[in-house]
Amino acid sequence: MSRKSKSSSRRDQRLTAGDRSVVVGGNVSDSTIITGDGNVVDSPMAFRAVYRAIDSHPSLPEEDRQDLKAEVRELEREVAKGDQADETFLARRLRNIKRIAPDILDVVIATMANPAAGFGMVAKKVADRMAAEANAAEGD
Repeated sequence: MSRKSKSSSRRDQRLTAGDRSVVVGGNVSDSTIITGDGNVVDSPMAFRAVYRAIDSHPSLPEEDRQDLKAEVRELEREVAKGDQADETFLARRLRNIKRIAPDILDVVIATMANPAAGFGMVAKKVADRMAAEANAAEGD
């Protein structure tokens, strides 16, 4: 059972809930909210933001857009294998994405490294390594 405390403005309202409750404030449309123990986001849901970023990229030629989507689909299938994913295969896909659109790589890395996605340590390890390489390249 939740309780509201009165406040002078609608923004400052405080909502208190009991154990295992979910309280959401603000606009969470197109967001992912996971509740429960050990729940994860399924792969298509997790990569939705990546496909959206590809589709809305302002300067990407259609051929590159299609190539990116193909790379992401292959990556998506591989990370779904969890800890059985092939680290070399993942790194190769990420390098290809980086060559085509480095800013899309940022979205992919964030998706893969998100613990809520539940892709396993291999995907997180590769994503973290690619992020470190990207940061090192920016520093040069």
